[in-house]
Amino acid sequence: MVAEKIDQCMKPHGDEGIETINRMNENHADISEFAFECVNVEENDSILDIGCGGGVNIEKFLKLTSENVDGLDYSDISVAESIKRNHKAVDLRKCKVIEANVCDMPIDDESYDLISAFETIYFWPDIENTFKEVLRILKPKGQFMIAQGTDGNHPDDELWLNTVEGMSLYTAPELEKYLLDAGFSNVKVFKKENDYILVVIAEKIAINHHRLFEPNESHHHH
Repeated sequence: MVAEKIDQCMKPHGDEGIETINRMNENHADISEFAFECVNVEENDSILDIGCGGGVNIEKFLKLTSENVDGLDYSDISVAESIKRNHKAVDLRKCKVIEANVCDMPIDDESYDLISAFETIYFWPDIENTFKEVLRILKPKGQFMIAQGTDGNHPDDELWLNTVEGMSLYTAPELEKYLLDAGFSNVKVFKKENDYILVVIAEKIAINHHRLFEPNESHHHH
């Protein structure tokens, strides 16, 4: 039974999948709340929530921006639940929810100002290359926010890793390294006081090639 439940976390399916999503919506509320305190959402940010589950965070983001808030998940049930929950925005074309895998997203380069991943990167394969794929679809100066219920030091982590297939946990320093290696900059780490909740926000720096020093002007002698 445990294995079945756990498999549901990774990719909700069937009737029990709906139960799993409802449970996730409740259990992740405190993680979501903390993440929204950490991130700065501009009024005209276009947003993508990867691993959008039941669509709760899409709903929250829609209140903060006048632009599109889209979702992506590889569980068809999650996609359906996200659409159901945000059907008004979907009808107004302010929200679309895509069924896809994060390793290979059918999304154009530089599409979003903010990309979020709540309680989901545990299941992302080949994390550095997957982060590169996120970087690709982020606009220059865009932000990527990771929010999770454990910073890798939670007492239940060991149990979790042993029961959940295909799962990895990352500490803040590990995430920072993977993000920087993938090409992100300015990694900021937020930890909820007296808790294990971790939020990491990284930026995509706009590179202006014209500003690189010409070989002859790097050392001016006075």
